[in-house]
Amino acid sequence: MRFIRKVPRQEKNSSSLAQSDAPPCANGNVRLYLLKHPTVTAFTLFLLILSGPPRLRFRDPEASLHGDIDWVVAINLAVWGLAGLWVCLQMLSRLHGKRPLIRMRLPQALGLALVVCLAASTLFSAAPALTAYKVYQVLVSMLFTQIFFERFGAATCLKGMLWGNALLCIAIAICAVAAPDMVWTPSDFDADPTRLFGTLIAPTGVVAVLAIVLLLTSVKDFVKPLPLSLLAVFFGLLAVSLMRTAYVAALVFFVLVLLKRPSVKPLRRFTYLFVGLLVVAYACAWLPNLSQYRDPQSISTLSDRTGLWRYLTAETLSRSPWLGLGYYSASRTYGLEYNPGLGTAHSAFFEVLSGGGVISFALFLALCISLSVYAAHILWAGNGRVLFAIASLFVVTLLFASMVDEVDSGPIAVSFWCAAAILPRLHESLSRRAPRRAESSPRLPLRVAAESKVS
Repeated sequence: MRFIRKVPRQEKNSSSLAQSDAPPCANGNVRLYLLKHPTVTAFTLFLLILSGPPRLRFRDPEASLHGDIDWVVAINLAVWGLAGLWVCLQMLSRLHGKRPLIRMRLPQALGLALVVCLAASTLFSAAPALTAYKVYQVLVSMLFTQIFFERFGAATCLKGMLWGNALLCIAIAICAVAAPDMVWTPSDFDADPTRLFGTLIAPTGVVAVLAIVLLLTSVKDFVKPLPLSLLAVFFGLLAVSLMRTAYVAALVFFVLVLLKRPSVKPLRRFTYLFVGLLVVAYACAWLPNLSQYRDPQSISTLSDRTGLWRYLTAETLSRSPWLGLGYYSASRTYGLEYNPGLGTAHSAFFEVLSGGGVISFALFLALCISLSVYAAHILWAGNGRVLFAIASLFVVTLLFASMVDEVDSGPIAVSFWCAAAILPRLHESLSRRAPRRAESSPRLPLRVAAESKVS
């Protein structure tokens, strides 16, 4: 008995929490999944950079090109300055302790190379200060989420993203009643504000879908009054957002649940019930007709996005094909020339292509492909709750990044860079477990093997 080390109560509780939270195939690396409580400063900054922060007021689209600074811009500068300072302090602490600054893997190498190329586009930007600030946001988003994950674990990242998107949804719901001009916009066929777009807070459809995915996959027992009430709010916001991309993203998520059938019984049962009710409502014609609010003819052009993408691509290839015309400022400059109502590129891919040129686009495409391979492997080989949460969240985020927003700041950016930090580690964990499972599998007795060889 003297050779058996007595485990302290705190260590035993932490170990049991990690073992219960980790999927069966990844018990050898439970530190990836352990829920560690972050500091108040780190968690607050995480929520702030996830929120954007919100714009909170209407502003001339060309004001950012001219470098105009108001109180909202000052708040944004302060938030991102503090986030960058936090990253620097963490790196100095690691450097003092003779530890690696960050754990470099393929997505991190591609991300840093992307930042360097986007920074080079500042030389060709019509608004160099705006481009430099946006590139800085990309760098801070990538490094902040990477360090946050390495310090506090994947479960804490999921919890932070759930809190952030839930708070944005609650803010939109409150503004829908108290300050309707901030979030309501007219639909295609109605001049009255009938679409809850979330203009000055956050894209309603985006944060609603992200909150739904995170709540259903991250909360172990969401069949309680508070989680169910939040879920009803999220679905209600998604419905009135009239955002077709968000509808498709939510559908893709539930299809993944039906195909993969993760080892989370409440999630599977809820999906079966929800899909069944949706089919019955559609068969009985209880669902409202979306064509009453959104123009069906705009589907073929993706609300004129395809024309904008062609215009931005042509301008970039004719003016500065290799290094682009300045990240973010290119779409603000030439996008307004094409259609003042669109404003930005409405796609992370075309934002990178027009702003950073072919080189940056190739790096960003390679980054997305590598993360997609990791996510596909995790969906194929793993079946745990955290595994499915991260992989499905990345799939949904990639859909939004392709059609809605950029990866420099906001909910999509934080989700994307969190996935870039977590997916490679999950992939390595699964790859290490595969040979062990093969070695531990039962072997045939020698006599049976010899008989099979003779036959």
